[in-house]
Amino acid sequence: MRFVTKENIANQFYSDLVTRFPDKMDTHGTKIHIFYAAKMGKKYLKRYHKYFDSPKIYKDNLRHEELLVCYPDQWVSRVSKIARSK
Repeated sequence: MRFVTKENIANQFYSDLVTRFPDKMDTHGTKIHIFYAAKMGKKYLKRYHKYFDSPKIYKDNLRHEELLVCYPDQWVSRVSKIARSK
């Protein structure tokens, strides 16, 4: 995991907070799936509901990107299940 540095983690958090989207985006038949890491705080959850009309949120009691980095098999399984669903 040498590719994970304090700098790239800080950049990821920062970019998540400053990236602006229009409010209540409607994706016209496309479902938005969000892996919400609850240990990041409720401000992110509020942000997802602000920007997306009806997101499908998968809540885990994890830190930012912890599902992907620490539990990659679960991440792959979840993404695969979403991709196969209609």
